[in-house]
Amino acid sequence: MGAVASAGHSTNQGTAWAWLSVIPMGLGAWAPAYAGVKAQNRRWLALGVIWSLIAVAGWVAAVTSNGDSGLAGGLIILGWVGAVATSFTIRPAYARQLQGSFDAAVLGAQERLAERERARRLCREKPPLAREIGVGRPDLPGAQDAGLVDVNNAPARVIAGLPGIGDALAARIVEARSDTQGFSSVEDLGATLDLDGHVVEGLREQAVFLPR
Repeated sequence: MGAVASAGHSTNQGTAWAWLSVIPMGLGAWAPAYAGVKAQNRRWLALGVIWSLIAVAGWVAAVTSNGDSGLAGGLIILGWVGAVATSFTIRPAYARQLQGSFDAAVLGAQERLAERERARRLCREKPPLAREIGVGRPDLPGAQDAGLVDVNNAPARVIAGLPGIGDALAARIVEARSDTQGFSSVEDLGATLDLDGHVVEGLREQAVFLPR
């Protein structure tokens, strides 16, 4: 329930731009253009530009007219009302697109986390199979690395991308694993190389240790 409320609050914040269009005298006529840029919608962008140009034309006419403000006022009102109508008409579609992108990102993250957990379990229960499909080996073509890094077998350039590692420490890891025939866990890696506890903890989510 809290997640739904949070998502709704986020969506409301994301569509607050529509209220800019109600700024008096057409000063917020650009609001639909903002939505168009954010949503990459050319039609909304064009409408925002059109209403803005009409409002600007009204202001120019107001400054240059000699007491005849009828045309100027009409243009300003047209740009203002047009922007308001457009903004609140497209607002629901903008909100759906915004929410759809968020939901897609959440779903993708959930799938990646689930895949990573399955791959770690495979590493524990069936190491040969995990090695065969390329778990932890993003350097191999077609490998199902699952977002993990096999510290015992991946090259130094891949290990260097792990949190808190870098090139120098990756080189030390590759050298040490040659002498020890690999590591059994993050604790073993940390103890062997005397790593900082924060570095060790940072490796838990991405590092796996398959036999060499």
